[in-house]
Amino acid sequence: MVHAQLLTADQAVAIALEHNHGIRLAKLDARTSELLNNAGNAGMLPTLDANGMYSIDNSSTKQTFFSGEVREADNADTRVLDGALALNWTVFDGLTMFAAKERLEALELIGKTELRQQMESTVYDVLTSYYLAVQLNKAVAVHREGLITSNERLSITETGERIGAYSGLALVQARLDLSADSAALLELIEQRTIAHTRLNMLLGRAADVPVDVSDDIPAVVPLDLHTIRTNARNSNGALQAARQQQLLADASVRELRGALFPRIDLYGNYGYTRSTSAVGFLQSNRAVGPDYGVRVSVPLFRGLQANRAVEVARITREQAAISLEQVELRLEQQVLDAWTTYGTAIQRAALEQNDLDGIRTQVAVALESYRIGSLTALELRQVQQGLIDAENRLLLAQYEAKAAELQLKCLAGDLL
Repeated sequence: MVHAQLLTADQAVAIALEHNHGIRLAKLDARTSELLNNAGNAGMLPTLDANGMYSIDNSSTKQTFFSGEVREADNADTRVLDGALALNWTVFDGLTMFAAKERLEALELIGKTELRQQMESTVYDVLTSYYLAVQLNKAVAVHREGLITSNERLSITETGERIGAYSGLALVQARLDLSADSAALLELIEQRTIAHTRLNMLLGRAADVPVDVSDDIPAVVPLDLHTIRTNARNSNGALQAARQQQLLADASVRELRGALFPRIDLYGNYGYTRSTSAVGFLQSNRAVGPDYGVRVSVPLFRGLQANRAVEVARITREQAAISLEQVELRLEQQVLDAWTTYGTAIQRAALEQNDLDGIRTQVAVALESYRIGSLTALELRQVQQGLIDAENRLLLAQYEAKAAELQLKCLAGDLL
Protein backbone atom coordinates (compact mmCIF):
# COMPACT_ATOMS: atom_id res chain seq x y z
CA MET A 1 0.00 0.00 0.00
CA VAL A 2 1.32 3.43 -0.99
CA HIS A 3 1.50 5.84 1.92
CA ALA A 4 0.58 9.44 1.24
CA GLN A 5 2.87 12.30 2.16
CA LEU A 6 1.34 15.17 4.09
CA LEU A 7 -0.07 17.75 1.69
CA THR A 8 -0.48 21.24 3.15
CA ALA A 9 -3.06 23.71 1.87
CA ASP A 10 -0.32 25.97 0.48
CA GLN A 11 1.27 23.05 -1.34
CA ALA A 12 -2.09 22.09 -2.83
CA VAL A 13 -2.60 25.63 -4.12
CA ALA A 14 0.91 25.73 -5.62
CA ILE A 15 0.37 22.41 -7.41
CA ALA A 16 -3.00 23.54 -8.76
CA LEU A 17 -1.66 26.85 -10.07
CA GLU A 18 0.92 24.93 -12.09
CA HIS A 19 -0.96 21.82 -13.18
CA ASN A 20 -4.70 22.51 -13.11
CA HIS A 21 -6.06 22.00 -16.61
CA GLY A 22 -8.46 24.93 -16.48
CA ILE A 23 -5.65 27.31 -15.52
CA ARG A 24 -3.36 25.93 -18.22
CA LEU A 25 -6.04 26.47 -20.87
CA ALA A 26 -6.77 29.98 -19.59
CA LYS A 27 -3.05 30.80 -19.77
CA LEU A 28 -2.99 29.76 -23.42
CA ASP A 29 -6.09 31.86 -24.16
CA ALA A 30 -4.49 34.87 -22.47
CA ARG A 31 -1.27 34.34 -24.40
CA THR A 32 -3.24 34.13 -27.66
CA SER A 33 -5.02 37.44 -27.04
CA GLU A 34 -1.68 39.00 -26.10
CA LEU A 35 -0.06 37.86 -29.35
CA LEU A 36 -2.98 39.14 -31.42
CA ASN A 37 -2.74 42.62 -29.89
CA ASN A 38 -0.33 44.34 -32.24
CA ALA A 39 -0.30 47.25 -34.66
CA GLY A 40 -0.25 44.95 -37.68
CA ASN A 41 -3.52 43.24 -36.74
CA ALA A 42 -5.06 46.67 -36.20
CA GLY A 43 -4.16 47.67 -39.76
CA MET A 44 -1.71 50.39 -38.77
CA LEU A 45 1.35 49.04 -40.61
CA PRO A 46 2.05 48.89 -44.34
CA THR A 47 1.93 45.63 -46.27
CA LEU A 48 4.58 44.46 -48.71
CA ASP A 49 3.94 41.62 -51.14
CA ALA A 50 6.10 39.94 -53.74
CA ASN A 51 4.10 38.84 -56.79
CA GLY A 52 5.32 36.78 -59.71
CA MET A 53 3.82 35.15 -62.77
CA TYR A 54 5.09 33.23 -65.78
CA SER A 55 2.60 32.32 -68.51
CA ILE A 56 2.78 30.58 -71.89
CA ASP A 57 0.11 30.99 -74.57
CA ASN A 58 0.11 28.64 -77.58
CA SER A 59 -3.00 29.99 -79.32
CA SER A 60 -3.38 29.90 -83.10
CA THR A 61 -3.21 33.53 -84.24
CA LYS A 62 -4.33 35.39 -87.36
CA GLN A 63 -3.73 39.15 -87.64
CA THR A 64 -4.99 41.26 -90.57
CA PHE A 65 -3.59 44.78 -90.90
CA PHE A 66 -5.11 47.82 -92.71
CA SER A 67 -2.37 47.52 -95.27
CA GLY A 68 -3.74 44.13 -96.22
CA GLU A 69 -0.87 42.23 -94.73
CA VAL A 70 -1.89 39.05 -92.95
CA ARG A 71 0.17 37.37 -90.29
CA GLU A 72 -0.92 33.93 -89.31
CA ALA A 73 0.64 31.18 -87.25
CA ASP A 74 -0.53 27.97 -85.61
CA ASN A 75 0.38 27.48 -81.95
CA ALA A 76 1.93 30.93 -81.77
CA ASP A 77 4.12 30.99 -78.69
CA THR A 78 3.61 33.97 -76.38
CA ARG A 79 5.53 34.01 -73.08
CA VAL A 80 5.19 36.53 -70.27
CA LEU A 81 7.38 36.85 -67.20
CA ASP A 82 6.03 39.31 -64.63
CA GLY A 83 7.29 40.11 -61.13
CA ALA A 84 6.72 42.98 -58.72
CA LEU A 85 7.12 44.21 -55.16
CA ALA A 86 3.84 45.81 -54.07
CA LEU A 87 3.70 48.19 -51.09
CA ASN A 88 0.40 49.44 -49.65
CA TRP A 89 -0.14 51.63 -46.60
CA THR A 90 -3.52 52.76 -45.37
CA VAL A 91 -3.01 56.21 -43.88
CA PHE A 92 -6.65 57.01 -43.18
CA ASP A 93 -9.65 54.71 -42.77
CA GLY A 94 -12.03 56.76 -40.64
CA LEU A 95 -9.92 56.02 -37.52
CA THR A 96 -10.90 52.36 -37.82
CA MET A 97 -7.36 51.20 -37.17
CA PHE A 98 -7.18 53.04 -33.84
CA ALA A 99 -10.51 51.60 -32.76
CA ALA A 100 -9.30 48.15 -33.84
CA LYS A 101 -6.20 48.58 -31.67
CA GLU A 102 -8.41 49.51 -28.71
CA ARG A 103 -10.50 46.42 -29.39
CA LEU A 104 -7.40 44.21 -29.41
CA GLU A 105 -6.19 45.79 -26.17
CA ALA A 106 -9.60 45.18 -24.59
CA LEU A 107 -9.46 41.54 -25.71
CA GLU A 108 -6.00 41.18 -24.17
CA LEU A 109 -7.25 42.67 -20.89
CA ILE A 110 -10.24 40.33 -20.96
CA GLY A 111 -7.91 37.37 -21.52
CA LYS A 112 -5.76 38.35 -18.53
CA THR A 113 -8.83 38.96 -16.38
CA GLU A 114 -10.35 35.60 -17.33
CA LEU A 115 -7.05 33.94 -16.45
CA ARG A 116 -7.10 35.60 -13.02
CA GLN A 117 -10.74 34.58 -12.57
CA GLN A 118 -9.86 30.99 -13.41
CA MET A 119 -6.95 31.04 -10.98
CA GLU A 120 -9.05 32.54 -8.18
CA SER A 121 -11.88 30.11 -8.80
CA THR A 122 -9.48 27.18 -8.83
CA VAL A 123 -7.74 28.29 -5.64
CA TYR A 124 -11.14 28.64 -3.96
CA ASP A 125 -12.19 25.17 -5.14
CA VAL A 126 -8.87 23.65 -4.06
CA LEU A 127 -8.98 25.18 -0.57
CA THR A 128 -12.64 24.34 0.04
CA SER A 129 -12.05 20.78 -1.18
CA TYR A 130 -8.94 20.54 0.99
CA TYR A 131 -10.73 21.74 4.12
CA LEU A 132 -13.69 19.49 3.32
CA ALA A 133 -11.25 16.56 3.35
CA VAL A 134 -9.97 17.79 6.74
CA GLN A 135 -13.53 18.02 8.05
CA LEU A 136 -14.37 14.52 6.81
CA ASN A 137 -11.18 13.15 8.38
CA LYS A 138 -12.25 14.58 11.73
CA ALA A 139 -15.81 13.35 11.22
CA VAL A 140 -14.48 9.84 10.59
CA ALA A 141 -12.45 10.10 13.79
CA VAL A 142 -15.56 11.23 15.71
CA HIS A 143 -17.60 8.28 14.44
CA ARG A 144 -14.79 5.89 15.26
CA GLU A 145 -14.83 7.19 18.82
CA GLY A 146 -18.57 6.65 18.77
CA LEU A 147 -17.98 3.06 17.67
CA ILE A 148 -15.75 2.57 20.69
CA THR A 149 -18.67 3.58 22.90
CA SER A 150 -21.05 1.36 20.92
CA ASN A 151 -18.70 -1.62 21.23
CA GLU A 152 -18.31 -0.95 24.95
CA ARG A 153 -22.09 -0.83 25.31
CA LEU A 154 -22.42 -4.12 23.41
CA SER A 155 -19.81 -5.75 25.63
CA ILE A 156 -21.59 -4.52 28.77
CA THR A 157 -24.95 -5.70 27.42
CA GLU A 158 -23.60 -9.15 26.48
CA THR A 159 -22.16 -9.56 29.97
CA GLY A 160 -25.38 -8.32 31.55
CA GLU A 161 -27.50 -10.62 29.37
CA ARG A 162 -25.46 -13.64 30.52
CA ILE A 163 -26.01 -12.81 34.19
CA GLY A 164 -29.62 -11.76 33.68
CA ALA A 165 -29.13 -8.03 34.21
CA TYR A 166 -30.20 -7.16 30.63
CA SER A 167 -32.77 -8.71 28.37
CA GLY A 168 -32.17 -10.28 24.99
CA LEU A 169 -34.01 -7.32 23.44
CA ALA A 170 -31.41 -4.92 24.88
CA LEU A 171 -28.67 -7.07 23.35
CA VAL A 172 -30.36 -7.04 19.94
CA GLN A 173 -30.78 -3.25 20.12
CA ALA A 174 -27.11 -2.79 21.07
CA ARG A 175 -26.07 -4.84 18.03
CA LEU A 176 -28.44 -2.90 15.75
CA ASP A 177 -27.07 0.42 16.99
CA LEU A 178 -23.49 -0.80 16.46
CA SER A 179 -24.39 -1.84 12.92
CA ALA A 180 -25.99 1.56 12.23
CA ASP A 181 -22.91 3.35 13.55
CA SER A 182 -20.66 1.16 11.38
CA ALA A 183 -22.77 1.97 8.29
CA ALA A 184 -22.58 5.69 9.06
CA LEU A 185 -18.79 5.40 9.34
CA LEU A 186 -18.59 3.63 5.97
CA GLU A 187 -20.64 6.41 4.38
CA LEU A 188 -18.29 9.04 5.78
CA ILE A 189 -15.26 7.12 4.50
CA GLU A 190 -16.91 7.02 1.07
CA GLN A 191 -17.48 10.80 1.16
CA ARG A 192 -13.85 11.32 2.18
CA THR A 193 -12.63 9.18 -0.70
CA ILE A 194 -14.76 11.18 -3.15
CA ALA A 195 -13.38 14.41 -1.66
CA HIS A 196 -9.83 13.12 -2.18
CA THR A 197 -10.45 12.24 -5.84
CA ARG A 198 -12.00 15.65 -6.46
CA LEU A 199 -9.00 17.34 -4.83
CA ASN A 200 -6.65 15.33 -7.03
CA MET A 201 -8.63 16.35 -10.11
CA LEU A 202 -8.30 20.02 -9.18
CA LEU A 203 -4.56 19.51 -8.69
CA GLY A 204 -4.29 18.10 -12.21
CA ARG A 205 -3.09 14.68 -11.12
CA ALA A 206 -4.40 11.11 -11.15
CA ALA A 207 -7.56 10.61 -9.11
CA ASP A 208 -6.13 7.65 -7.16
CA VAL A 209 -3.06 9.45 -5.79
CA PRO A 210 -3.09 8.99 -1.99
CA VAL A 211 -3.97 12.16 -0.10
CA ASP A 212 -3.02 13.05 3.46
CA VAL A 213 -4.24 16.44 4.65
CA SER A 214 -3.65 18.48 7.81
CA ASP A 215 -5.35 17.63 11.08
CA ASP A 216 -7.26 20.88 11.59
CA ILE A 217 -8.95 23.66 9.67
CA PRO A 218 -7.11 26.94 10.36
CA ALA A 219 -8.85 29.51 12.49
CA VAL A 220 -11.06 31.93 10.59
CA VAL A 221 -9.39 35.23 9.75
CA PRO A 222 -11.31 38.29 11.02
CA LEU A 223 -12.72 40.27 8.09
CA ASP A 224 -14.29 43.71 7.70
CA LEU A 225 -17.43 44.03 5.59
CA HIS A 226 -16.69 47.57 4.43
CA THR A 227 -13.21 46.56 3.25
CA ILE A 228 -14.57 43.49 1.48
CA ARG A 229 -17.22 45.51 -0.37
CA THR A 230 -14.71 48.19 -1.38
CA ASN A 231 -12.20 45.64 -2.65
CA ALA A 232 -14.93 43.77 -4.49
CA ARG A 233 -15.97 46.91 -6.39
CA ASN A 234 -12.34 47.56 -7.34
CA SER A 235 -10.84 44.11 -7.85
CA ASN A 236 -13.53 41.51 -8.43
CA GLY A 237 -12.69 39.57 -11.58
CA ALA A 238 -16.24 39.21 -12.89
CA LEU A 239 -16.87 42.93 -12.43
CA GLN A 240 -13.61 43.84 -14.16
CA ALA A 241 -14.46 41.52 -17.05
CA ALA A 242 -17.89 43.17 -17.41
CA ARG A 243 -16.26 46.60 -17.53
CA GLN A 244 -13.79 45.40 -20.13
CA GLN A 245 -16.61 43.94 -22.21
CA GLN A 246 -18.15 47.41 -22.25
CA LEU A 247 -14.85 48.89 -23.46
CA LEU A 248 -14.74 46.20 -26.13
CA ALA A 249 -18.26 47.07 -27.27
CA ASP A 250 -17.39 50.79 -27.44
CA ALA A 251 -14.31 50.04 -29.57
CA SER A 252 -16.35 47.79 -31.86
CA VAL A 253 -18.85 50.60 -32.51
CA ARG A 254 -16.06 53.02 -33.44
CA GLU A 255 -14.38 50.41 -35.60
CA LEU A 256 -17.50 49.67 -37.62
CA ARG A 257 -18.36 53.36 -37.90
CA GLY A 258 -15.05 53.90 -39.70
CA ALA A 259 -16.37 51.98 -42.71
CA LEU A 260 -18.65 54.96 -43.45
CA PHE A 261 -15.69 57.30 -44.05
CA PRO A 262 -13.34 57.62 -47.04
CA ARG A 263 -10.21 55.50 -47.18
CA ILE A 264 -6.82 56.78 -48.29
CA ASP A 265 -3.99 54.40 -49.28
CA LEU A 266 -0.45 55.09 -50.36
CA TYR A 267 0.88 52.50 -52.76
CA GLY A 268 4.11 51.80 -54.57
CA ASN A 269 5.22 49.00 -56.87
CA TYR A 270 8.54 48.02 -58.37
CA GLY A 271 8.00 45.64 -61.23
CA TYR A 272 9.72 43.68 -63.94
CA THR A 273 7.86 42.48 -67.04
CA ARG A 274 9.26 40.64 -70.06
CA SER A 275 7.19 39.20 -72.85
CA THR A 276 7.99 37.47 -76.16
CA SER A 277 5.58 36.77 -79.00
CA ALA A 278 5.81 34.70 -82.17
CA VAL A 279 3.22 36.91 -83.91
CA GLY A 280 2.51 40.63 -83.51
CA PHE A 281 4.08 44.03 -83.60
CA LEU A 282 6.74 43.27 -81.04
CA GLN A 283 8.91 40.25 -80.86
CA SER A 284 9.80 41.03 -77.27
CA ASN A 285 9.02 43.66 -74.66
CA ARG A 286 10.63 44.45 -71.32
CA ALA A 287 9.67 46.95 -68.61
CA VAL A 288 11.47 47.58 -65.31
CA GLY A 289 10.78 50.28 -62.76
CA PRO A 290 8.59 51.72 -60.03
CA ASP A 291 5.14 53.20 -59.96
CA TYR A 292 3.47 54.87 -57.00
CA GLY A 293 0.56 57.03 -56.06
CA VAL A 294 -2.40 57.71 -53.80
CA ARG A 295 -5.63 55.74 -53.85
CA VAL A 296 -8.84 57.25 -52.45
CA SER A 297 -11.96 55.18 -51.91
CA VAL A 298 -15.24 56.80 -50.91
CA PRO A 299 -18.11 54.50 -49.84
CA LEU A 300 -21.31 55.67 -51.52
CA PHE A 301 -23.71 52.79 -51.15
CA ARG A 302 -23.14 49.28 -49.86
CA GLY A 303 -26.67 48.08 -49.31
CA LEU A 304 -26.79 49.76 -45.85
CA GLN A 305 -24.59 46.97 -44.51
CA ALA A 306 -22.24 49.31 -42.64
CA ASN A 307 -25.13 51.22 -41.07
CA ARG A 308 -26.77 48.01 -39.91
CA ALA A 309 -23.50 46.73 -38.50
CA VAL A 310 -23.07 49.93 -36.50
CA GLU A 311 -26.61 49.64 -35.14
CA VAL A 312 -25.99 46.04 -34.10
CA ALA A 313 -22.76 47.10 -32.40
CA ARG A 314 -24.63 49.80 -30.51
CA ILE A 315 -27.13 47.21 -29.30
CA THR A 316 -24.21 45.05 -28.14
CA ARG A 317 -22.80 48.05 -26.29
CA GLU A 318 -26.15 48.59 -24.56
CA GLN A 319 -26.26 44.92 -23.62
CA ALA A 320 -22.76 45.23 -22.15
CA ALA A 321 -23.90 48.19 -20.04
CA ILE A 322 -26.91 46.24 -18.75
CA SER A 323 -24.72 43.22 -18.03
CA LEU A 324 -22.36 45.44 -16.04
CA GLU A 325 -25.24 46.66 -13.87
CA GLN A 326 -26.39 43.06 -13.41
CA VAL A 327 -22.91 41.91 -12.36
CA GLU A 328 -22.65 44.77 -9.87
CA LEU A 329 -25.97 43.83 -8.26
CA ARG A 330 -25.13 40.12 -8.22
CA LEU A 331 -21.73 40.84 -6.67
CA GLU A 332 -23.30 42.91 -3.89
CA GLN A 333 -25.77 40.12 -3.19
CA GLN A 334 -23.04 37.46 -3.15
CA VAL A 335 -20.91 39.50 -0.74
CA LEU A 336 -23.81 40.04 1.67
CA ASP A 337 -24.88 36.38 1.51
CA ALA A 338 -21.34 35.16 2.15
CA TRP A 339 -20.97 37.66 4.99
CA THR A 340 -24.15 36.35 6.61
CA THR A 341 -22.94 32.76 6.32
CA TYR A 342 -19.53 33.78 7.64
CA GLY A 343 -20.93 35.50 10.74
CA THR A 344 -23.50 32.80 11.49
CA ALA A 345 -20.98 29.98 11.16
CA ILE A 346 -18.53 31.71 13.50
CA GLN A 347 -21.26 32.15 16.13
CA ARG A 348 -22.39 28.53 15.71
CA ALA A 349 -18.82 27.25 16.05
CA ALA A 350 -18.33 29.23 19.26
CA LEU A 351 -21.57 27.89 20.74
CA GLU A 352 -20.83 24.29 19.78
CA GLN A 353 -17.30 24.49 21.17
CA ASN A 354 -18.60 25.75 24.52
CA ASP A 355 -21.07 22.86 24.78
CA LEU A 356 -18.81 20.11 23.52
CA ASP A 357 -16.62 19.61 26.61
CA GLY A 358 -19.66 19.21 28.81
CA ILE A 359 -21.22 16.67 26.43
CA ARG A 360 -18.00 14.60 26.37
CA THR A 361 -18.01 14.45 30.16
CA GLN A 362 -21.67 13.47 30.06
CA VAL A 363 -20.92 10.50 27.77
CA ALA A 364 -18.23 9.15 30.11
CA VAL A 365 -20.61 9.43 33.09
CA ALA A 366 -23.48 7.89 31.13
CA LEU A 367 -21.40 4.89 30.07
CA GLU A 368 -20.37 4.21 33.66
CA SER A 369 -24.00 4.62 34.79
CA TYR A 370 -25.09 2.13 32.14
CA ARG A 371 -22.41 -0.27 33.35
CA ILE A 372 -23.87 -0.29 36.88
CA GLY A 373 -27.44 -0.40 35.58
CA SER A 374 -28.61 3.06 36.62
CA LEU A 375 -29.08 4.24 33.01
CA THR A 376 -31.17 2.62 30.31
CA ALA A 377 -29.84 1.68 26.87
CA LEU A 378 -32.07 4.29 25.26
CA GLU A 379 -30.74 7.02 27.54
CA LEU A 380 -27.14 5.99 26.82
CA ARG A 381 -27.86 5.98 23.10
CA GLN A 382 -29.33 9.47 23.28
CA VAL A 383 -26.28 10.78 25.13
CA GLN A 384 -23.93 9.07 22.66
CA GLN A 385 -25.81 10.39 19.64
CA GLY A 386 -25.88 13.84 21.18
CA LEU A 387 -22.07 13.84 21.33
CA ILE A 388 -21.72 12.75 17.70
CA ASP A 389 -24.22 15.35 16.56
CA ALA A 390 -22.47 18.09 18.54
CA GLU A 391 -19.07 17.11 17.09
CA ASN A 392 -20.49 17.11 13.56
CA ARG A 393 -22.21 20.46 14.06
CA LEU A 394 -18.95 21.98 15.25
CA LEU A 395 -17.00 20.55 12.30
CA LEU A 396 -19.63 21.76 9.86
CA ALA A 397 -19.72 25.24 11.38
CA GLN A 398 -15.90 25.47 11.24
CA TYR A 399 -15.88 24.36 7.60
CA GLU A 400 -18.71 26.70 6.59
CA ALA A 401 -17.01 29.64 8.30
CA LYS A 402 -13.73 28.91 6.50
CA ALA A 403 -15.52 28.42 3.16
CA ALA A 404 -17.38 31.71 3.63
CA GLU A 405 -14.10 33.46 4.47
CA LEU A 406 -12.55 32.08 1.28
CA GLN A 407 -15.58 33.10 -0.76
CA LEU A 408 -15.45 36.65 0.61
CA LYS A 409 -11.76 36.87 -0.27
CA CYS A 410 -12.47 35.48 -3.73
CA LEU A 411 -15.27 38.00 -4.32
CA ALA A 412 -12.97 40.80 -3.15
CA GLY A 413 -10.15 39.65 -5.45
CA ASP A 414 -7.89 38.95 -2.45
CA LEU A 415 -7.49 35.19 -2.74
CA LEU A 416 -4.28 35.16 -4.80
